[in-house]
Amino acid sequence: MDLSHEILLRELKLGSEEKPFVVVGVLKTEGPTAIKAGNKAIILADGNVDGWIGGHCTEDEIVRTALDCLSDGTTRFLNLTTCQGGRMDVYLEPYLPKRRLVIFGHVPIVGALAHLAKSLNFSVIVVDKQASKDKFPDADSVLNILADEDINGLTKSVAQTYAVVATMGEFDLDHVTQLCRIKLPYIGIVAGKKRASEIYSYLKSMNIPEQQIERIKSPAGIYIRAVTAEEIALSIMAEIVEIARSQNTEDLREVSRKVSKSISNANDSSENSSLVMMDPVCGMTVDSTADYHSNVNGQTVFFCCGTCKESFDRDPEKYILAKSS
Repeated sequence: MDLSHEILLRELKLGSEEKPFVVVGVLKTEGPTAIKAGNKAIILADGNVDGWIGGHCTEDEIVRTALDCLSDGTTRFLNLTTCQGGRMDVYLEPYLPKRRLVIFGHVPIVGALAHLAKSLNFSVIVVDKQASKDKFPDADSVLNILADEDINGLTKSVAQTYAVVATMGEFDLDHVTQLCRIKLPYIGIVAGKKRASEIYSYLKSMNIPEQQIERIKSPAGIYIRAVTAEEIALSIMAEIVEIARSQNTEDLREVSRKVSKSISNANDSSENSSLVMMDPVCGMTVDSTADYHSNVNGQTVFFCCGTCKESFDRDPEKYILAKSS
């Protein structure tokens, strides 16, 4: 089995597990490069690489860009220069698991939410004893109750699951308490301020952690003077999308710190003085933990590899003048 088939099988496996990843494909190469056009690799959300995407200088640049792709869900293209002077064009395509919206209730707002969420590529589950597939045709699944096996299914992708309770006071405390235990990133309640206050007080009396209570939004949705069911659904989905995007950024921030190539100020060794800089030879960004560096006029210059350092040391002025011109 060749590498391309292995990558394809890996994609299918990750997709079935609803795990985010980025496919990296090499479109074109020129001159000396470690990989050739057609090569593929997979980058996971923790920055690990399945496959081969070149040496240290290109790999770090590609990994950081891949994390950016996962953060905003957009495809990116890179044109990179290798340390040996070759060039390579690569594309990075993110694959994110479908977000899931669980809606409790059977009122018109539920139908409007299911329709709008579906158009935003959410997987939609409606839960209510009066609900039916005929009444909510946009829902992927309609349940009369949320059974234990359903809850277990939700826990497998908690980070991508959001919930809205629109039962208009009927069993809303039970639903919200159940959802808090799953630890979802967002629980919206369609209710007035008085009812919301009662729900918050009840949850505190049940010793629900404050961190979970803070994820409950009631009244659900951003304030847009919504009146109709469709307008209320729009305000709720806008709030969910905003939280989802912010959550992706936060989740990847720590990973980005680990693989990001920030450069320390050469005259300050403190941890808080890092700056983003470039290898003056190949143009790649590097950090202060790089193994290769040289001292010029009292300043430290960092390199992605020994080849770049050797080129710089042979003629430092060539690169210093090029940078200043």
